[in-house]
Amino acid sequence: MSRERSLYGKEEIIKVAIGIVENEGETALSARRIAKELGVSSMTIYNYVKNLNDIKKRVVISGFDRMYGFIYQAVSAMPSPVGGRDFCRVMAVEIFRFAHQHPHLFSYMFQEGRRAFHEDAEVRPFYTFLTGFMRRVKSKGSNWQDNEIARDLFETIVVSLSLQNAEATVLMTEQEFLIHINYYLERCIDD
Repeated sequence: MSRERSLYGKEEIIKVAIGIVENEGETALSARRIAKELGVSSMTIYNYVKNLNDIKKRVVISGFDRMYGFIYQAVSAMPSPVGGRDFCRVMAVEIFRFAHQHPHLFSYMFQEGRRAFHEDAEVRPFYTFLTGFMRRVKSKGSNWQDNEIARDLFETIVVSLSLQNAEATVLMTEQEFLIHINYYLERCIDD
């Protein structure tokens, strides 16, 4: 009888789970499938995680960490001072690009992942990140910081257009996406 290989930890399980979601979507994710990819038994997986939902939650968190890492890099590269429109435009484009490059993961983050973990204290801040970022936008002569409806609408536009593109419901180029974003920004942010 051959001996089962050892895992290096929970991170190895999450990395494989992310790969499965990225390549095939969330519906392909199961403890049995992860175990098969790792060459271990399904029960071995549960030595490292509580249950499959724990793995799925970590996939969502990892997706947000990666997406917000791209946003942070892009915003950090902008010359100061940054206007509110430019800040929001860069953030929107980075989200759109992430959705385009990682369609299954993005779809999971904003569909099933949102339904499953929206109220989870560890995950909830990720779903209000855009609004929180936009509250910090310093735009001359604008009441953007005070306009919660404008922030919520901007977040909805960015996420829904990116999600439609990721799921191939409505395909658009980055330039077409920017037409929608610019239309909104020109009307809602004085810069």
